[in-house]
Amino acid sequence: MGIEFSELPALAFRPKVLIVDDTPANIRAFELVLEHDGYELFEANSGHEALKQSLRHDFAVILLDVRMPVLDGLETAMALRGGRARHTPIIFISAHDQTPKEVEQGYLAGALDYLFSPVDPDTLRRKVAAFVDFYAANRELKRKCDALTRTVEVLQNEIRSLKHPSARPDGKLSEHA
Repeated sequence: MGIEFSELPALAFRPKVLIVDDTPANIRAFELVLEHDGYELFEANSGHEALKQSLRHDFAVILLDVRMPVLDGLETAMALRGGRARHTPIIFISAHDQTPKEVEQGYLAGALDYLFSPVDPDTLRRKVAAFVDFYAANRELKRKCDALTRTVEVLQNEIRSLKHPSARPDGKLSEHA
């Protein structure tokens, strides 16, 4: 019983999805699968570009190619985990056969899921939607927590002013007294 992305007003919230792959055709294929699901799609063609994007945007989920030149997916995931995107779900995408040890390394680097090419479009769509729903629920909980924190602060100030009327800026007792 969480917040379903589909229940949220279209203009109020468009979750951002980052697609990281050094092969433009792969990025385009993932975009074609996800483009009608209401997400704001971003692309990065390298690990370095993914790190830059993560500094500029708060992503609901990151799709990350495992094997890329220079900074591979494992190194990119570890760097993301050390920065602003430390809580962002990462789905590793691999076009190569992976040994159980390589898959384990992916999870240890910070992946929450793994998909192997060729990726089934419906599976990709469902997995991204599930992580987006978690993201939306967390956003809503944070919003409610922030509102409760503000309410507690107001009530604590009111209690202080009732105990010490001179602590009120106007020196008067509260109308709630």
